[in-house]
Amino acid sequence: MRFALKISVCTVLIVAVLFAAFGHALIARSFSAALSFRVREAEAAYSAMASSLEAEISVLNVYYQSTTPRMLQEVLDRSTRSANLSGVSCALYDEGRRLLVATADGFKDRLAYQELTERRFVYSLIRSGDSSLLDTAGCVPIGMDRYFLSVRFPADDLFAARRGEVAVFVSLHLITVAVCIGAMLLISYFVSGPVRTLTRATKQIEEGQYDVRADVKSLDEIGDLAISFNAMAESIEQKVSTLEGYAKQQKDFVANFSHELKTPMTSIIGYADMLRSAELDEEDAFMASNFIFSEGKRLEALSLKLMDLVVLDKNEFELTRGYARRVLGHVIAVVTPMLEQHGLTLQTSIEQYQILYEKDLLLTLITNLIDNARKASEPGKVIELTGRKQDSRYRITVRDHGIGIPEEELNRITEAFFMVDKSRARAQHGAGLGLAIGNKIAQLHGSELHFESKVGEGTSVWFDLPLPKDKRGKEASHEEVDPQG
Repeated sequence: MRFALKISVCTVLIVAVLFAAFGHALIARSFSAALSFRVREAEAAYSAMASSLEAEISVLNVYYQSTTPRMLQEVLDRSTRSANLSGVSCALYDEGRRLLVATADGFKDRLAYQELTERRFVYSLIRSGDSSLLDTAGCVPIGMDRYFLSVRFPADDLFAARRGEVAVFVSLHLITVAVCIGAMLLISYFVSGPVRTLTRATKQIEEGQYDVRADVKSLDEIGDLAISFNAMAESIEQKVSTLEGYAKQQKDFVANFSHELKTPMTSIIGYADMLRSAELDEEDAFMASNFIFSEGKRLEALSLKLMDLVVLDKNEFELTRGYARRVLGHVIAVVTPMLEQHGLTLQTSIEQYQILYEKDLLLTLITNLIDNARKASEPGKVIELTGRKQDSRYRITVRDHGIGIPEEELNRITEAFFMVDKSRARAQHGAGLGLAIGNKIAQLHGSELHFESKVGEGTSVWFDLPLPKDKRGKEASHEEVDPQG
């Protein structure tokens, strides 16, 4: 059942029940008031008739010493006329409640009202055929004797009035319910409008339109729900976008990985088949063997770097405290011979601070960045390695003055297998995994690789390392002295 219909049905049911209860109580109260008024009239008429009977029967007892049924009948008829009760049926009972005389048929042989011994006047409503009667009775003491008088007044008008009130109430009830149904359907339609808007937005998101938002401006709970829905939709859109990016990266990863495997494997198989099936002179055989060796080294580098990626994804590393100059001094000692071999110079500027790092991973990262700078630089160029405190962290920067990276490719260079210059990278046994691994290492230290580059001017790469805290949670003092020099 629709929300608007539920609201309408519940409201109409409540209104119908309350209206019916109110109407029933009102009609019952009106009928009770009319009946009370009629009883007071009947009691007055009964009193007048009883007084007349008492007077006449007392006279008969004085003159005749006794009364006969005929006398009582005449007295009853005269008393009825004298009390202006023409058309009203009445009956007289003796002290034993046996019927003596009556002005009409329908009276029982014995009077049923037992409470007349305690009460002077009683009444009840009775049905006689299609008519309704107000049956009254009372005790009429005459001398030493007691008589009981029963008078029946017409009451059809009371019930007719009640039936009329019921008919009017039923009509009003039906009209009220009909108007209430129409009004509630209309109101609930407008009230549930924001819900329908949310439903449409939900279906659109279900169909893949993740940029859809619910345009609901109400200031009630539904408005709060719409705000939460829009926040959820925005979160979903961001997560879906992220997942799509991951999916694209995975797809590119598989495609690039397949390509990276296919190329060296094709070369290896081709040259191996040439060595196996053809008689080559020494120079050609050496060239073929050299190609096999070169492509094998590239496969080896590829497998090792893939292993590094897997290890970095699945392990947690504990950071230890150390001194920046000593850590970077190991890097300098490792890369200097390599740079000199290629005609490059390394310039360093390192501030002495205690840092938190993972030794092997940090050495791998900095060495990889300097090696990338070497690959992008021509002989005679300078590569700069700096370490400085930056706010509450320690920043390490590697800068070269080489070929640079196009701006449109800066956001992709940390993707696995992505290579700016594929021919240059493969010629130096590159696989496009160095910066992907380096970025993961930086992430393990709470940072990321950041790049600034201009084509033809060079590239700067930096990342931050955490600084250790003392026992009070404050940073270690500035330029602490390395006890080992």
